[in-house]
This record gives sequence, C-alpha cells and structure tokens, in this order.
Amino acid sequence: MLKQRIITALILGPIVLAIVIMGSPKWFMLLTATIQLASTYEWLNMHRLSMLPAFIVATLVTLTSCYFAHVLMVAQGTYTAYLLMVFCLVWLLALFWLWRFKLGRDNTHFQLVLKSTIGVLAIALFAMAFLLIRVQPQGHLWALILLLTIWVADIGAYFSGKNLGKHKLAINISPGKTWEGVVGAQLAVLLFAIVIAQMMPITWQHAIWMFPLVALFSVVGDLTASLGKRQAGVKDSSQLLPGHGGFIDRFDSLIAAAPLYLFLLNSL
Repeated sequence: MLKQRIITALILGPIVLAIVIMGSPKWFMLLTATIQLASTYEWLNMHRLSMLPAFIVATLVTLTSCYFAHVLMVAQGTYTAYLLMVFCLVWLLALFWLWRFKLGRDNTHFQLVLKSTIGVLAIALFAMAFLLIRVQPQGHLWALILLLTIWVADIGAYFSGKNLGKHKLAINISPGKTWEGVVGAQLAVLLFAIVIAQMMPITWQHAIWMFPLVALFSVVGDLTASLGKRQAGVKDSSQLLPGHGGFIDRFDSLIAAAPLYLFLLNSL
C-alpha cells in the first residue's frame, strides 16, 4: 500500500506541478477538467448512480463547467456576485449537513439526489474557480500558491495532530482529526503566508488572514467528503489513484478552498 502510494505520488505530483507552473491555459483546463470529471463520477457513483450513467452525467457537467468558465472569463469580472451566491448556498447546505450529521444516513431517494446535487455543484464551482484563478495576472503562481497552502496545512495538521492531538474535531464524521491538528495547520499556514507576502503582490496584513482562512475552509471540504463516504459506506471514494484512493480523497480540500480563494484574490 505504501509503495503504491509513493509511486503514484512520484508520478502524478510532478505532472500536476509542471502543468500548473509551466503549462499553457489549455493544459491547465485539461488538468482541471480531469479532476472535475473523476471527482464528479466518484461522488455520483458513491451515491448509488451506476457506472455508465455516472460517467455520462459527470462528462456533461464537466463540459458545461468548462463552457461557463470560458463565458465568465470573457465577462471580465461580472461573474463574481453570481458565483458567490451559488458558493454560499452550496456550502451553507454542506455546513448544515456537517452540523446535523445524522441527516442523510438513511439514503432515501430524496436524500441521495440532494447529496449528489450538493456534491456535483461544489465540484463544478471548484473547476470554474480554479480556471478563473489561472487567468488572473500571475495566475499560474496564484494557482501554485493555493496548492501549496493546502499542502502546508496538511503537513502542519499531520505533525501537530500526531504529536499533540487529544481533542477530537468531529469524532462522528472523521475520528482521526483533532483540534490540535487544526491549530497546527493554521500556524504552519500563517508562517507560509508571511513568506508569500515577501514574494507576491499582497501585503502581509492581507496574507496573514487570507491564507489561514482558506486553509481553515479546506477542512470543511475534507469533513464533507468524509461524511459523504461514511454515509455511503465506503472507505475511499474510488481506487482510481492506487495507494491514495480516489480523486475526492486527494482533492476534497482543494474543491472547497478554490472558490473562496478566488473571491479573496479579487478583493486584493
């Protein structure tokens, strides 16, 4: 298992970084579409939509998202209010679900449709936001910084949670997560933010609250994915990434964080 995990990371990690840092916008769109297609398929399949219908729906949603992302790029900023409204609606529903985590566990037809819809919309929002980040001035660097923010948070949470973790964050949703891990992630991202403020056109006053906020919200994505898997009765969202599980397992934090990151970037 560990060997598979390392091999997959060594292959995919450099590819993702190369596309983000040096790839053309078309390659970046292909990367984003791949993440969206696979994640949407996994989410639908987890919620009892069989393989072929799940793949067809995921493909149509991905193509639609790419089209709307292109439209929004041409719109030159008039998209922000509309995206923000959808973002707030989707993630307020997700937060309510996390608060009332027993909702949806019966997996009635209505519950499955509602959970599927929330997940598909959240993933579509991620894809459009990630593409819009790429077309910002120095967009390839801002996209890279978003990925690094999440990775730094994960590392900080892992070490602080492993060595100091005693108080469970959400024992009924993800028993391994602790409040100490959250605090460790925030401190790591805070230091990272100060470094970024020396390298990018952002003041340190803005950076020290923007990046920790993005990292904190990424936890919501992680917990939402965990709750979805728990109610679906699966450990991993799929086996598409050997040793890592599925795309949702790897990109759940990014899915939640990318739209918020875009809105905060536009506020600079």
